[in-house]
This record gives sequence, structure tokens and C-alpha cells, in this order.
Amino acid sequence: MKRFFLVIFVVFLSCKKDEIKYQEEVFNTTDFKLVNGELFLKQNLYSGKLTKYDTLNRLKTISNYLRGKKEGQELKYLNDTLKIEERFYTKGKKSGIHNGWWPNGNKRFEYHFNTTGAYNGEVNEWYKNGQQMKAFHFVKGKEEGKQQLWRDDGRIRANFVTKNGDRFGLIGLKKCYTVNTVNESYK
Repeated sequence: MKRFFLVIFVVFLSCKKDEIKYQEEVFNTTDFKLVNGELFLKQNLYSGKLTKYDTLNRLKTISNYLRGKKEGQELKYLNDTLKIEERFYTKGKKSGIHNGWWPNGNKRFEYHFNTTGAYNGEVNEWYKNGQQMKAFHFVKGKEEGKQQLWRDDGRIRANFVTKNGDRFGLIGLKKCYTVNTVNESYK
């Protein structure tokens, strides 16, 4: 009977997972190294909250890492207080909804990702003036359905449908107007 309990105890100890030491650090270029997409702190995979500041000591980025890979929320700031990006990661891959804002507060982008890091759902981008630039739709990382692009003045640039990898409609890859001058400005 003692042997039975001894075997159970040994099995229990062998099933113990590696403990993760969660830290809070301020980024510096001498202690941190990024190798093949994994973040190391003094030769060890980093787990914890990492804060970066710009040269004027203003908050720039707050990221979370688990075993060297981004995990959870990442926030980017402009001039210490203005949040300009919010992203999410799962095991180092983009996941969930990523949002970005222009310094004037207007929306800059909204991307939807699945758990494998591929676009899945809507991918939207806006110009600084608030005019929408892009409205694409993805399924498991591939364009599918209605896709639209606009110029900053609101005129349509591309309007097409993607079905099984084929595009149908105004794709917007070629100029649809005559070039009259050598130094033509962008229309």
C-alpha cells in the first residue's frame, strides 16, 4: 500500500507545470532581445508586462508577454496620454478586434482576426478626415464578399466582389482616366 501512494505521489510531482515568473519591466535595449519572434530578458523567455517610453520619457507602449510571445492586450500611445492603438494577441498571434485612432480622435482602422492570426470578418480603414478609405471582408484570411475602396474626397476607387478567390467588378488597379501631362499629380 505504501508503494501505491509513493507511485501516486511521484506521478503527481511529475505532472507539475513550469512556473511562470510574471514581471513588470521597462524596456531597455541592453537587457531585452527579440529572437525569431520571441522576447528574451537576459537569456530567458520574458513573461510579464513590458512598458516602453520615448526619448522624452513619455509613455509609448504597454504590452503583455507570456513565455516570450505577446499575450493579451497591447496599447500604444502618442505623447503619453493619447491612446492611438489597441491590439490583442493569443500565443503571439493577432486575435480579436484591433482598433486605431488618428491624433485628432477619428478612427484610423478596425481589423478583425481569428485565433490563428488571420483576418476574419471586417477590415476597415479611414482617412484622417474621417472619410472611410477601405471596407473589406475576409473569411479565414482570404478576401470574400464585397470589397470597397474610396479616395479621401469620398469618390469610389474600387468596388468589387470576391468569390472563391476571383474578383468581379471595379478593382481599381488601373487608372480610368487619360494622362495629359508628364508631371501629373495624384487624383
